[in-house]
Amino acid sequence: MDLPLIGSLPAHVLGALRVLPSLDARLKAVEEHTAVLTDVRAAIVDVARDTSALPALPEVARATSILPDMQRSMEEIERAMPTLVDVQRHLATLPETMAKLDEGLNALAATLDRLLTSLNRLDDNVASLRGAVEPLGRIADRLPGSRRG
Repeated sequence: MDLPLIGSLPAHVLGALRVLPSLDARLKAVEEHTAVLTDVRAAIVDVARDTSALPALPEVARATSILPDMQRSMEEIERAMPTLVDVQRHLATLPETMAKLDEGLNALAATLDRLLTSLNRLDDNVASLRGAVEPLGRIADRLPGSRRG
């Protein structure tokens, strides 16, 4: 290019040409600072995709509202476990205990049957004795000095 031509350019064009190196530096700075915008855009797309489920959150909240009560119930069961294990150990001996109790109840029933038989015999003997003593009582009532006589 011919340098004398530059000197013949109007002053405002020459002023604009002097600003070009500064403008070029600033454009490079803008390019450098905006280079991350591609990553930012990708991140925004990811956020939009990840938050697309947010409208369903009330349903999720309703569906999971029972979880605190379930947690408390599980904690109560956990606290009761030692007692439950102890009860289970005792329950393991329950059939043997029930068999012994059944034997004892059968023996008691047999004894009660014998006692009832004995009581019936005693009742018969008392009735018989009363029948024998009543005439004596009537005679005693007639004797002088008796309460009724």
